[in-house]
Amino acid sequence: MSLNLQKIPQSVDLKDAVLTLIDGGSVNENATDKIPSLFGVVKSTHQDVLADIYQNNISMAIWQRQLGILSRYAQSVLILTPNLTLKLQGDSQYMVALMARLLPDAPGKKEFIEDVSLLTDMFACLFDLKEVGLRLSVLSSAMCPRFHVDKIPCRLVSTYIGAGSEWLHDAHVVRDKLGRGGHIKDYNSGLHEQGRINQLNVGDVAVMKGDEWPTSLGRGVVHRSPSASAEDKRLFLSLDII
Repeated sequence: MSLNLQKIPQSVDLKDAVLTLIDGGSVNENATDKIPSLFGVVKSTHQDVLADIYQNNISMAIWQRQLGILSRYAQSVLILTPNLTLKLQGDSQYMVALMARLLPDAPGKKEFIEDVSLLTDMFACLFDLKEVGLRLSVLSSAMCPRFHVDKIPCRLVSTYIGAGSEWLHDAHVVRDKLGRGGHIKDYNSGLHEQGRINQLNVGDVAVMKGDEWPTSLGRGVVHRSPSASAEDKRLFLSLDII
């Protein structure tokens, strides 16, 4: 299975701008001259939707899917390795070899590793990366309970079991109330009083822009970790540009 990148608009070379930023260079000003007043979110049951992240007016692309047998293995991971935290860096072939050694043996392991490898390949293909940063963790508490924006160009997230990540539409955000601008004990700081909290479903694969995406500087997706507990854990995957 491969990701069709033909949907990326050829008139705006955002891919080069992102890669320039990753390499530590300056951003092409021509890539940031048409910043929309509001950013939208696009969803589809087809994987090609992830390429829409290159659209100027899109802040997050969500591939909606069902996990099937992967859910059973994810439950086995929670039981057999309740404190699992994998932090890896490399290509999908390297990831597969390590996960085969580090993940517990249970029905569905092969299919689970193949799925993580697929997402790694898709993410690498999307941004023309030789290596990807991977984190796979069992979570019994919220990693980032307050609404925030990642200080990176882009990130892929997916939840194999448990509650999905929570996020806000651009129109529902009060950005000066995020971080130090908000109340330290108010986990809803940054949410407009008439805004609504959205949530990814289990199995959804979301690619979200961060604050350092060239055409949305300072306007990345506002999101947070959902609640989790020892009785209600999550198996969470994130992929990063490195």
